[in-house]
Amino acid sequence: MVKSSSKQMLYGKVSSKKDGSSLEGLAVELVDGNLLKMKGVKPAITDKQGRFSLAVESSKKESEPKGYLQVLNKDGAPIFVSDSEIFSKGGALDQIELVVPDEAIQAASYDFSRFQFKSLVSINPNYFGAFEKLKLPIKIPVIQPKKGDTKYEELECIGLYTETDELEAVFKVKLPYGYGGELCGSGSKEFIAFYVDYGSGFEPVGPAVSVSAHNLGAARKGPLCYAVKQVVDFEKKSCKTPYLVKVRAILSWNTPPMGPHYVPTWGNVKEAWVQINPSKKAWEILTGDFKELSLVKSYSDLQHLKKELLEKVKGSLDYNKKDLEEDRVDFKENILKNPNYYAGMADENEIQNAYDQVHMLPPEILEKFKPKLIDPKWLFPIKPLKYNTSFEELSCVGLFPEQNTLEAVVAVKRQNGYKGNLCSLGSEEYVAFYVDWGDGLGYRHEGTRFFKVHDIPRNVNPLMYAVNLRVDDMDRKSKSCKVENIIKVRAILSWEVAPTGPNYRPAWGNVKECRVQVRTYDGANNNCEIQHVNKVLVEDINSDGYARKYINGTTLSPNLFDRPFGHIVAIWGHINVPTSKYFRMLFRKESESSWTVVEDGRRYKQGLFTIGLRVPDENGWFRIDEYNNDLGNYSDTPLANWDSESRTGKYRLRLECADASKTPIQSCEVSVFLDNKNPEHYGFTDSPIPQLGLTVKNSAGEVKECGKYKGAEKVLVYGNFKDDHFNAFSLEIFGGNLPSAGIKITPAVNRYDEGGKLDSNGIVGASDPGKGKLLTTIDNMAADPINANVDCAYGIRMVTSDRAILGSFSGYVFRRSSHSKASYVTFNWAP
Repeated sequence: MVKSSSKQMLYGKVSSKKDGSSLEGLAVELVDGNLLKMKGVKPAITDKQGRFSLAVESSKKESEPKGYLQVLNKDGAPIFVSDSEIFSKGGALDQIELVVPDEAIQAASYDFSRFQFKSLVSINPNYFGAFEKLKLPIKIPVIQPKKGDTKYEELECIGLYTETDELEAVFKVKLPYGYGGELCGSGSKEFIAFYVDYGSGFEPVGPAVSVSAHNLGAARKGPLCYAVKQVVDFEKKSCKTPYLVKVRAILSWNTPPMGPHYVPTWGNVKEAWVQINPSKKAWEILTGDFKELSLVKSYSDLQHLKKELLEKVKGSLDYNKKDLEEDRVDFKENILKNPNYYAGMADENEIQNAYDQVHMLPPEILEKFKPKLIDPKWLFPIKPLKYNTSFEELSCVGLFPEQNTLEAVVAVKRQNGYKGNLCSLGSEEYVAFYVDWGDGLGYRHEGTRFFKVHDIPRNVNPLMYAVNLRVDDMDRKSKSCKVENIIKVRAILSWEVAPTGPNYRPAWGNVKECRVQVRTYDGANNNCEIQHVNKVLVEDINSDGYARKYINGTTLSPNLFDRPFGHIVAIWGHINVPTSKYFRMLFRKESESSWTVVEDGRRYKQGLFTIGLRVPDENGWFRIDEYNNDLGNYSDTPLANWDSESRTGKYRLRLECADASKTPIQSCEVSVFLDNKNPEHYGFTDSPIPQLGLTVKNSAGEVKECGKYKGAEKVLVYGNFKDDHFNAFSLEIFGGNLPSAGIKITPAVNRYDEGGKLDSNGIVGASDPGKGKLLTTIDNMAADPINANVDCAYGIRMVTSDRAILGSFSGYVFRRSSHSKASYVTFNWAP
């Protein structure tokens, strides 16, 4: 290789983005692919015309190093970096234009690490140290350490809505600038990723959820509250043992978290303990879903009906009243005698307010109270008790603008005081949502939700719960992006009885308020957007259609992409175009120009046990209003799905939305690389009997056709397999006196990225037939961990898998898997 080098010159100009004026006295330096200052290249200072020149030693090696230009202010601090690589860029190296935003020069609020964040981490993902806790295959240097800055946004609280298995998070946006532009522009994204620790470490539960953020003047008056939620497909357990798990949520501005140990530059991390609901019991199914009947339920005898049903399957309620206040034990009984017993509706000197609220109760409840209304003192408070939060406390409230959903998170603090264990009825925590739309009419009730609580002995505290409410008519209240549509939300938490109005004062519970931003009906964010494919964020799919590689089972690689897609390909996203009434999914092969309409039906949750199928029309169109309704029943419903069958190679997917006449008005696209092939298991050239993928030999390299392996004689296990996107293999031995499930004998090196005999296509040099490679050796069958001591036939099972992200459905729930294939070999062994 020729190692000679020569000097080449870079010439350019630095100007202002606003008016194109020349910027004098700034330093321009050359940095490498990690944004480290390039050795041997002196920085240049711009002249009066903003011009600069840099002398670079140019190597004649086969590959040139990557280079970027960075601009420093007169104090030597970086204020701008080019997001395009210099040496691979087309055009002359004497015509380089660097256009610097005005705020980088003039604004005291300008923060290089914020305003240039996306460019910096797209070049060097570890620029600020986001991966400092991980052992990356290739070390990426940290340039400017920065972590967990909550100046602009901060994650406040997280919880689980146990009734729907939705994890929720509420965060605050604090400043009126720093979010990528005003409301009519594209702004930036706030990402939140959830991780659950079931006992062996945190693992992701799905792709990060995002909210659009903009520069809003309303933030000058105080923080704005946003929220997100994500359905989790939890495994259910019996009510006999509480199922408590730890949840971690990571808020990260403008780049999604890539694993549970990701360190956000802008944002923070929160952890909480949550309780997963047990599998449903018979009486819960019989009594149905009362989420929409909260007020009726809490003031009626429906609770007693459920008790009667429960008594048939459980002898008695296990209700631990130890150390409980009398007003906690007798609370519901007192409320049913006098709804204002604890002055929740009004004080004695404002008793008319209590009567007004009683008259607003549902007719069936009001009918029961009518005989008591003739007593003028009936609603006088007996024992005022307000805002006691020793048992439960509303922590925060926010709006998920992308789904028009109000959310609230609640901390449950005590181990008892909730009317029984998980196998009993327990009690309810109600959260009522009220909104002041700014029209002078004050707070209006948008809906009430509840979740069940029980006495749960534990050594962790508190347990975090959540609720959410979709506001179906919120789109009709949206405004132009030229107007900041900020509304006030009030949430009221009340134990055992639903709030009766916006001024209700719960005896057990509290009130939270916050301002939220309603999404606009126009602007750059009013579009159709594919957010993730088969649970992979679009941000985590490269231009070739591959998803990011997993460094380990939980963390994505910052710069490697090697996972294809296959089988059912489903897309999630949102359509926020006011004139859109229909949408559809299309596909085409990358090498072709014509699109094919996806005609596959879409599954949705119809009822507790019912799965519906939305069938598109003859041109593939689905109705948006039907999708929004399905989303309300199950928030993880995909927009569309496509059975990719046996297709392989690079494809383009398109989401298209149309007006009432089904004329397309907007679309968005993403690439996916398809792999719909199973791993291939090959034969062996030196085997006298047919074996595919797996065989055993003795120390001499011979296959025993009929003979036995004896005592400590070695059993050598060979493999011969191939796959375009191979992932790993596993081995287990069974037979004789071994457990029916077998004993794992998988060697330490069994993945494609661990080297040795394996590569990304399986066995190195695999052919059909071929010699294969030694996978592992069983030195002594009678020794640990196998402990075989029976003269018998034994078998080894090998399973190979690939890296494809295959979609499928279990009912209406989307699942992921990969291709796999099993091979077996048997042999005889005697002690």
